[in-house]
Amino acid sequence: MMNNKLIQTNGIWYKIKRFLKKIFWHKKSFKSNEESSIEIKENFTFSNNLKNKFETEHKKQILANKLLYGEIGPSELNDQEIDEMTEYFKKDIQNIDNELLRTKQHILYMQKELKK
Repeated sequence: MMNNKLIQTNGIWYKIKRFLKKIFWHKKSFKSNEESSIEIKENFTFSNNLKNKFETEHKKQILANKLLYGEIGPSELNDQEIDEMTEYFKKDIQNIDNELLRTKQHILYMQKELKK
């Protein structure tokens, strides 16, 4: 059987320990709540920024598709939209070039492997 001894709460060391525990435990608890609220705010702003970025990219993609399929003409766009579409198509062309270069390098690598 276990010895059930009562914890003495009238001792000086117990009172000092309890006092220090109250002081430091509450500060840690407050800090962790404060840090977690800051982290939540940062995550929220990050997700909002990410959401806004995807929405603008989606709008650009829709506008680019309308331009490509002739649903709208370049004369129907304002100056800002023209600049955005120019950058969008330059980036798209660069991505296609990078993909072609990667494919070409892969084909050359496979040819070298076959010659060995």
